[in-house]
Parts: sequence; structure tokens; C-alpha cells
Amino acid sequence: MRVGKTLEIKNDGAADGWVEVFSLTGTSPELPKSAFPKAGDNFAVIDLEAFGVRVPEPGYLQFGISTHGGRAHPNYPAEFDVYIDTNNDGVDDFVVYNLENGGFGVTGQNVVVVQNLVTGASIIRFFNDADLNSSNVIFTVKLADLGITADATLRLSVYAFDNYFTGNLTDAIENMVYTPSKPRFAATGLPDAGIAPHAKVKLTVTAPAGGAAASPSQTGLLLQYRDSDVRNESQAVVVKP
Repeated sequence: MRVGKTLEIKNDGAADGWVEVFSLTGTSPELPKSAFPKAGDNFAVIDLEAFGVRVPEPGYLQFGISTHGGRAHPNYPAEFDVYIDTNNDGVDDFVVYNLENGGFGVTGQNVVVVQNLVTGASIIRFFNDADLNSSNVIFTVKLADLGITADATLRLSVYAFDNYFTGNLTDAIENMVYTPSKPRFAATGLPDAGIAPHAKVKLTVTAPAGGAAASPSQTGLLLQYRDSDVRNESQAVVVKP
């Protein structure tokens, strides 16, 4: 779609539907069937589909991650590592990743870890925003924990790992450049509440001034649909100027 046009979203369900909108900064094609395990194979493949970024409110940053296919539980078999170069100088400064609170099989709780790659220090402030049998994940971090403001130009990479069987890296989207305060494209008109059953909303797509230079990796919008069928939980909308 193009800037200045409206994006219509319809809720075909029987209950209120919630939509999360992110700046789409990267996508990954679906892996071939030959890459996936067969019955009895002791490995998992986490297949990335799309990655997005947003500022949900001042002082915070969120990463939206969507995969091809769902996962039974937020803890396993997927670990997502978001590497952040906070000044876009080519050197990663932090990594943000999901972890079971307390260790393997201890609590069932999934938390977001922010680790400083220079000092090795880490901090946990938030639970991972994810559901059972879902293909979507949202990480929340404080900008202060990264030592930055929303005006910082970031270089981001996301890596997907099998954290249950092998620990292997299975997919990646790398070197996305994005400035949280200056997205290339934005959308307005999303209601604060859920979309009523069988109702429609129209989002107006805009191109904020300076966004093309500040966030060159953004190609559109990533929509994550809560409580949707796992096969239709996300949508990557490409926007043309």
C-alpha cells in the first residue's frame, strides 16, 4: 500500500479483537519442509517470519517477533536473541532474550533479559508477552537500561535458537537500522480498546519527516493479532512512499 492511504482491519471473530502495530524492519522467508524434524528427531527449527519495533510509551521499547508456525509454550523450544548496537557503530552493545524464570522447568514463567555485552551485567524487569500455541512474541525493555533515548539510531539483529534439544541457531534477520523516535512509516486510527466483533477500523498510513533517513530498514508495518488463529496471527504490510 501507499503513504496517505487507509489500511482496513476487520474483526471476523465472535469476541473483541486486539491488534498490535509495529514498524516492520525485517522479514525472513519460510524455510523448506526438508529443514524441519520428522517424528522422533531430537531437534527443533524456529522459523522467523517478521520483526518489528515500536515505542509503546515514553521511556520504553518493544520488539515484536513473529514466526512461521506456532509454538506450544513461550518457554520452549524457542529462544530469541535481539542484539542491539545502540550507536550504530558496528559493535553490539546489548542482547535482549527470553528465558524461563529460575531455570529449566522451574517456574514455567517466561521473562525478558537485558544483558550488557561490555560488562556482562544483566537485568530482568518484564515477563515475556506471549501466549500458548502462538507464533507471536513481544519483548519490552526500558530505554534507560540500554543507556539511550528514543532518538538513538540502532542497528538490530534477531536470532532464533532451538533452546530445548540442541541449542542450535536456526534462523536470523540481521543488520536492521531504526530510530525509535523517527519511524519511516507510521499508522494512526487504532482504537485503544479491542475491535468489536464484525467491526472494521481504518488506519491512516503516514511518512513522518526525517524517517526515511533515520529508519532506512523499515519497509512497512507489522500487525500482530491477539487471540487469532495461529495461522493468521501476524501480517507484514509493505508500504510504498
